[in-house]
Amino acid sequence: MRGTAYHYSVKLFSALLLFAVSAYASPRSLFDGKTLQGWEMSGPRRTASTENGQLRISGRGHAPNWVHTQAEFEDFQLRFEYKLAQWAEAAVLLRAPRTDRPQQAGLAIILAHDFHNETTPYITGAIAGAKSPLHTFPPSFEVWHTVEIQARGSRLKVVIDGITTQDLDLAADPLLEHRLRRGVIGFPDMGYAYSLRKIEIEDFGSPTRFVPLTGIAQWGKRGDSGEWQEHGDTIEGANGHSILYAPQEFGNFELTTAVRSHNRVNSGIFLRGQPTGPNRGFEVQIYSTVDSVYPTGSIYGRSRSTLQAELEERWFLLQIRVVGGTCRVWVDGEAVAAFDALPREVLAPGRIGLQIHLENASVEFRDLRIRPLP
Repeated sequence: MRGTAYHYSVKLFSALLLFAVSAYASPRSLFDGKTLQGWEMSGPRRTASTENGQLRISGRGHAPNWVHTQAEFEDFQLRFEYKLAQWAEAAVLLRAPRTDRPQQAGLAIILAHDFHNETTPYITGAIAGAKSPLHTFPPSFEVWHTVEIQARGSRLKVVIDGITTQDLDLAADPLLEHRLRRGVIGFPDMGYAYSLRKIEIEDFGSPTRFVPLTGIAQWGKRGDSGEWQEHGDTIEGANGHSILYAPQEFGNFELTTAVRSHNRVNSGIFLRGQPTGPNRGFEVQIYSTVDSVYPTGSIYGRSRSTLQAELEERWFLLQIRVVGGTCRVWVDGEAVAAFDALPREVLAPGRIGLQIHLENASVEFRDLRIRPLP
């Protein structure tokens, strides 16, 4: 009797698990054909609209204007159809950050009217700037094309019109191994009009463990000045001199956050530090004056950032990887600083601190999260 009950319980559990997995991963529409419900436009100009069951990108906004899902995705199967206007440049952005230049930190798959007759990382099916496609396509506009993309962990497969253009392990490519594992799906305005329809996704879930850093009321503070506020998913520091430390301690980790600075603020992120005692931690600088001694992305006092871009008043992505005595920094997906000999006093696990270090200036941090590493 006990054996029968046991086998029945196992069968019931297996059936429920199969149903849950099937229901969770079943295809669902990302676009209802009528509205932009579930989508968000980013940038100063309205670049997306809906008409005749299509999501249309105007081509009149150009960068940094783009439209993206409100939800984030990590592992998924994405399907959609696209149609280009003449001479069009377009792309689909995967696992992208909510910043003004998401292409190089997420994954941008190029969708273009390829009239140049050359193979580069900027033609249809390419991972923009990093990987040419396995197959090239003839010039085409005013024709509907189908796209299927599967992302699972570091594996990526892209199929256009039934032809595989990418099938690779991102972790095995030095240009792609540090791209984001989770983010939004979006379509940029690249100065040309294009249309999308039948956008649907199978969401396979988010297995990577990220620790969000929020709830600053529980954080520790070093310094008496500076104003700190939290607005939804954004933490803002202004007008003063202080470091605000999250309560958790981390040893080896990857940190990502979108940052926006105002009035040439002097700011930074302190790593493996404490709000009291001699150890503030070591700092990755946020200072938008490109020609300064330590501009944004620098490992302060140790490695000067190679960044040359003007970042003031726009959202950019800051990625920091700390393992043992090494630190690596990327800004908008570009490697800008590295250091391999961190001193002994900052090798032990510590807390993450956000700094404000100037009056009449402010800095914002959004989507601040940590992925612990072994």
